[in-house]
Amino acid sequence: MKVRRRKNFLSLAVLLAFGVINTQAQQPVDRRANAQNLVIGLLTGQTDYREVSITTDEGTFRVYGQGNSRPFEMLEASPERLVIAFKPHGAEPLAPASAARRPQKIVYQFFRTERSLISAIILDEVDYALFESEAVAAEIANTTRNYRILPLPAPANFMEMICYNLKHPILRERAVRQALSYAIRREDLKRRFFATTGADIGVAPFSEDSRYFPPGINEYDYNPKRAVELLKTAGWLETNRDGVLVRNGEPLSFRIFYDQSTQLKEDVIRQIKISWNQINVNAIPIPLSFSEMQERLRSGSYDAVLLRHRFEEALASLEDFFNPGFLNYDSPSLQRAMGNAKRFQGTEAFRANMQRILLIINQDQPVSFLYHPWQTWHVINLVKFDNFFDRGGKLKLYQEWQLRPRPPQ
Repeated sequence: MKVRRRKNFLSLAVLLAFGVINTQAQQPVDRRANAQNLVIGLLTGQTDYREVSITTDEGTFRVYGQGNSRPFEMLEASPERLVIAFKPHGAEPLAPASAARRPQKIVYQFFRTERSLISAIILDEVDYALFESEAVAAEIANTTRNYRILPLPAPANFMEMICYNLKHPILRERAVRQALSYAIRREDLKRRFFATTGADIGVAPFSEDSRYFPPGINEYDYNPKRAVELLKTAGWLETNRDGVLVRNGEPLSFRIFYDQSTQLKEDVIRQIKISWNQINVNAIPIPLSFSEMQERLRSGSYDAVLLRHRFEEALASLEDFFNPGFLNYDSPSLQRAMGNAKRFQGTEAFRANMQRILLIINQDQPVSFLYHPWQTWHVINLVKFDNFFDRGGKLKLYQEWQLRPRPPQ
């Protein structure tokens, strides 16, 4: 088995929650009105605006909604913008000068596309944003000198993967899912999109450095010959005039949903579609907003979906996602293994049971693991703000950021 080690970087303290907008015309950002505010740019495909959260010195709170226990007030709430202001008691007392330099409001401004967010940054309309793509970060750095571009480590076990609906008449077959995994050029995805910053090839929910990573796991390295063999064994022997495999008159075709807001996701889906076409499988990519995607997953009206999920190295994290979850992954073997793991929690035998769970998931392939990027790119308005890092190199809480003093007129 090839060993792929992650580089060591500083730990990331703050994870940014993204937001969503509707498909109507986007309201422009008013730079003058936001001169004393911290404007955070968010993307439509990452999360619902009602689920955006903020970490404060009093805990983590959902931004949308009402509640007297929260250390801030909601001033504006829509699918296009969330605006909050911290209450006087929401933070420890500050010296007058420091208090004056704190942002008056936190503005979450939502963008439908990555391109529109980049344009807003170039126009100095957004103070902070996070990107997955090194190419986007480089474009911003080459266009404006007003921003600091910071590569910081992506969260551990933050996995990009293709999830399958196991109630789908075709994708419910394990041989088909295994074939799809063998047909993906994951090393090519790594080379194309993470050549500089690096990424781990996805094999399991946990990285190879985890104590729960099992030895001898199948890595599903690119093997189109094996993929074709699996499909033939499952009865996919003929192709129609479009070159798509058919069985009993039914083409091997399905939809795959993905985040509409980022170019990286579209590029990844395009490469995977090309790989699957080479084994005569037809995937139909459909871009969706986060809210649309979540509704599809809740209702079960999807075939496959490209998404990113963070797994904690805990049994509960695996149970929440795989048992059976939106995947409809109803596996008696997995349920037995999880039951056994519960009984052995706190003992030496727990590790072997966790490894058994990962082996079952690996064999069944309810998802095709793709990659775990090593870095994300934080873009910060350096002309407007300072005091956004602590001594350990971690991002501070938003309420601790400070506006730079304006030069005398």
